[in-house]
Amino acid sequence: MAKSSTPHKKLNLLQVYRGIAAVLVVLFHLNDMSRERLQQLTFFNLFEAGWSGVDYFFVLSGFIMVYVHRSAIGKPEQLKSFLVKRAVRIYPIYWIITAIVLVFFLVIPGFANSQDLTLQKILISFLLLPQNDKPILDVGWTLIYELYFYVLFSFAIWFKPKYSVPILSSWLFVTLLHYFKVVNFGSEAFLLNTMFGNMNLEFVLGCLAGFILLKLGSKVSKYRWILFGAANLGYLGLLVMSAATELELDRISTFAVLAALLIVGSAAIDLKDSPKVPKILTYLGDASYSIFLIHSPIVSAATKLVQKANLGRFYDGFFAPALIALIAVVAGCLFYSLVEKPLTVYLRKNVVEKMSLPKVQAS
Repeated sequence: MAKSSTPHKKLNLLQVYRGIAAVLVVLFHLNDMSRERLQQLTFFNLFEAGWSGVDYFFVLSGFIMVYVHRSAIGKPEQLKSFLVKRAVRIYPIYWIITAIVLVFFLVIPGFANSQDLTLQKILISFLLLPQNDKPILDVGWTLIYELYFYVLFSFAIWFKPKYSVPILSSWLFVTLLHYFKVVNFGSEAFLLNTMFGNMNLEFVLGCLAGFILLKLGSKVSKYRWILFGAANLGYLGLLVMSAATELELDRISTFAVLAALLIVGSAAIDLKDSPKVPKILTYLGDASYSIFLIHSPIVSAATKLVQKANLGRFYDGFFAPALIALIAVVAGCLFYSLVEKPLTVYLRKNVVEKMSLPKVQAS
């Protein structure tokens, strides 16, 4: 079986920002739960828009699909390999952490946030199927969109462009109609809201960023530092604006667009300048998936413990939350080193690579 990707250089700056995005989400949930349960803002509310880390992840996913898997487009024989690689990347670690959270909820129901823990809820949560509420592991809602995007990209692999382009263009047209509020499916139509939800446009922006880098690389490279600097300044400006005002930001036209610019600029810098990046920063990027998945139950449990123990008066807006954030990030890093990395290596060697070996012909 042919490989589903073409040779590509590792882009370290993108990995650094993957780690930063994960930490942003940690700090957002910490601020959100501290405000809800302890009536305490953390870090001067600076990470009110820390949810923007998810926007970076989504745009980056679109970029990676084009940058890494572009050679698989229009080649149905590569679809199985593509789907297995994506499943190995998403499901095993998610299952392990979800199982831990589920056991915790069953043993101590008071921490379950009144979640429906029926067999149906457990199954759709583990399978990451579209659903009305968030999965048992609440950040799993992002993975539902991620998996749906893989399904969409599968159309580009399975069909020749003359068929996939009209199909995906029609999907994009309806999604844009939904984004501009021309059509509205209603809050209960969770399947349609997943299929044509606004968040899907972030993957499209990522794909566009990938095509721009590949097709216009030499032209873009001239402006790489301008794109990089403008995107970073834009991010900081929006974070401060969100912290200081009650303005509701449209994440697609703000953080997602900036993420696309940041990714194009960062990738161009990596390809042109090969900057040296501290290993600790790339390590955080490597561990970002584990950090992203494991931080929410840790932050939730910590803030609930403080709430139930009536320790809110000792919970300041900086040192206590900084300690919780540090614990969550370190726990994610440990989980990555001890579980995710060795398990992923094992699965790639024993599942993905074995699938790529040519079958032995019978004599």
